[in-house]
Amino acid sequence: MIIQQFSPELLTEIFGNLYINDLLVCALVNRKWSANAMRILWKCPIQLATFPLKNTKSPQEKLCSIISTIVKCLSIEVKNKLRNVYGIIIDETKNESVPMFDYCLFMEKLNFVIMFKATLFWLNSLGCVTGLIYHHIIFQEICNLVIIKSNILNNQQRDTNKMTEAKIVLSAYNPKQMLEGEICNRNYKESDFPLPSHLPLMTQTLSRLERVTLNTCIQPRFIYDLNNICRNVLDISIHCGCNDDQHLADFINNQEKLQKIVLFSFKSDIRLEKISKAIKNKLEQLLSLNISAGQVPLEIFNNKQCNQLIELHLVDCDQSLTKLSDWNQFLCCNDTSFKNLKKLELQCNIKNLEKIGTFLQKVSSSLRKLILIRNNPEDQILIDKFYKNVAKYSSNLIQLDLTIPEFIESLIIILPSCKKLEYLNLRDPCNQPNDLNERFPLIGKYFPLSLKKFGVEFDLNVSKEKIEEFLNNCFNIGIRKLSLGFYFMDFTLDHEIIMRRHVQLGTLSSEFYEYWIKEQKEVIIEGNMIYDENLTVQDKEKDYWFDFIRECM
Repeated sequence: MIIQQFSPELLTEIFGNLYINDLLVCALVNRKWSANAMRILWKCPIQLATFPLKNTKSPQEKLCSIISTIVKCLSIEVKNKLRNVYGIIIDETKNESVPMFDYCLFMEKLNFVIMFKATLFWLNSLGCVTGLIYHHIIFQEICNLVIIKSNILNNQQRDTNKMTEAKIVLSAYNPKQMLEGEICNRNYKESDFPLPSHLPLMTQTLSRLERVTLNTCIQPRFIYDLNNICRNVLDISIHCGCNDDQHLADFINNQEKLQKIVLFSFKSDIRLEKISKAIKNKLEQLLSLNISAGQVPLEIFNNKQCNQLIELHLVDCDQSLTKLSDWNQFLCCNDTSFKNLKKLELQCNIKNLEKIGTFLQKVSSSLRKLILIRNNPEDQILIDKFYKNVAKYSSNLIQLDLTIPEFIESLIIILPSCKKLEYLNLRDPCNQPNDLNERFPLIGKYFPLSLKKFGVEFDLNVSKEKIEEFLNNCFNIGIRKLSLGFYFMDFTLDHEIIMRRHVQLGTLSSEFYEYWIKEQKEVIIEGNMIYDENLTVQDKEKDYWFDFIRECM
């Protein structure tokens, strides 16, 4: 078949496996290819602003282009209103200014905050002296258009047993105040997003809000306004918590379809009693819960049937708020069930998890992912006892992610029991050494045959002899197509020769290795920015904006 004769469905399938830069090249071939490429690129166009495209445009310039295109998609009636009623006379609001495609039909995700800022950047780039009211008017029309035209809600399945990704997002916080270190005082802050009541044209659109993230202690009026509009929020994340407020508790209680809650206070020694009560009221409908034990007392689980819960994350930020008896009660309570729990993350001291075996026994049939992070170094006897408890009920695990023990032999207690394990990740040691570098080959003897990826969250200093012995051990027990999620501090040509041989033998995944060797050689660690003294303020602002967009996505 000639490539030009490919059906749109086949092109969509092919283009779905391409990178953004490749899609942009495909969009220049012809109108048919362009339509299929744009259908993918415009699912979440903010990605176009954050992705390092092959041009010199800054993220702000890319955002301006996106807003300009969306404004061109506005109806003739709205364009006439912007020109004749509000006096906004620009090329994009002319009736004959129509884009090649109705791009808003392709959008599947809308971030109100990013769109709000991008609209302001776009107006400023035009040199328009429009004032706040005009910024709000254009922003509302853009959001309403996207919601009306897009298939945001059409693509979502409201299955109560399946977590739904929130597509309509609002992140409320003030970045400047956060950067200035003012997070942890008890003063309320104004959001950089306007009060919902200041956007009357957007009431219908805001009512379809699905995810709310609060990263500072936002003014109660802001939450109150949202509470009067929103009842369909699926996902609430609160990362402020200096104030345990009734208005936040009311907001949680009033969300009829709530599936996910994340709650952490920057004041680690504070109990969030009102918000905790609201979470308790929602426990039996939640699919995912991520809380700080103590800030939210573990007793909220008492006598609750948490059978909808798929993911549970408990972090012990301040041990003064929780006692060993609290953990024992949570782990051993027979009146609480977690029949569908698939992912469990516990971040605390192992001494608190003495009864972990009792809990794992209850969830062993459903549990697939287990993440265990220690806060502090602990006695080796406690560690081995803990690992024996985990090993007893880990036969169904697919993913195991834990803080690496001091001695590899402790880890080997668990591995023989994990017959279905596909992913093993070892995290940074908690202020103590470990013998992984010295005993690296040993661990390869105990991997389950099902293992597909082995990750280590710190660079390894392993000789070529040890990596060869490790890979030989993996090969001999039957491991095939393994991917490695770590890098070597001293990587030599000898390392490469050994690893390429095991790619040929089938021990290592060839697809993984080509990507891995490139990353190893380039030694690129994403996110670590080292500013030169000669870097301009403007460049620094661009870097900050780049990170800001990523956080909001």
